[in-house]
Amino acid sequence: MIATAAIVADIVLILTHRVRAVPDPGKYAPWPYMAVGLAGCAAGWLVVGRPEAAWDDLFLALVCGVVVTSEAAHAARALSGRPWVGWATALVSGAAAATWLLPDPLPFT
Repeated sequence: MIATAAIVADIVLILTHRVRAVPDPGKYAPWPYMAVGLAGCAAGWLVVGRPEAAWDDLFLALVCGVVVTSEAAHAARALSGRPWVGWATALVSGAAAATWLLPDPLPFT
């Protein structure tokens, strides 16, 4: 449930950024946000009790926790104008994506 809510929030944030933002002529590098999202995934995995992961669950957690999170972090930074908002979004969304690895939804365990 937490991972679903986080991915929906990330997608809404990305879509809002795409609608409201002025096209930026410069390119941005997603690698720092990807690294923080991956660290958030690892921290979330440790917090939820290091559950065993099947390949499909791991793939879903990494795509949501790294790829989608880095785009959402960039969108959050661009919309807010504050750098720390992007870093916080990457870390929290990455940690929330680790709950995809749980066999049951977190609120019901």
